[in-house]
Amino acid sequence: MITWFAYEYCSDVAATRNFYRDLVGLELIWDEPDDVAFVHGCVQISFRRAPSPARPNGWAHQPGWAQGQLPGAPDTEQVRSVSIALPPVDFRVAVDRLREAGVESLRAEPFWVGYWSFVVLDPDGRTVELTDPTSPMP
Repeated sequence: MITWFAYEYCSDVAATRNFYRDLVGLELIWDEPDDVAFVHGCVQISFRRAPSPARPNGWAHQPGWAQGQLPGAPDTEQVRSVSIALPPVDFRVAVDRLREAGVESLRAEPFWVGYWSFVVLDPDGRTVELTDPTSPMP
């Protein structure tokens, strides 16, 4: 199995831990005062605290959407973003937790773009798309 490692920066390790572990449901594998890391399938993502990491001004362009745009959605930027594919039950649980926590979302409900998508901003303004690629279309 190939493992993919991604290294990012965050302004608040506790907020990042809460978002990715407690709300999204990723497995925490490293937890230090200035570093936190998670694993999901073959991907490991690590965050290191930085005093002021670059923060996007809005939603990231997502390939696969019509030119990065969804009808009725705000304009998008060409900045980094992530998509996390979850099994159907985990997707629904994560969506419910994110909504209950009041996390800013692109749309109030999951929507169909060839798969189920729910797009939110993480604590540092990074666009995070949660997907359920296995449930059927409506």
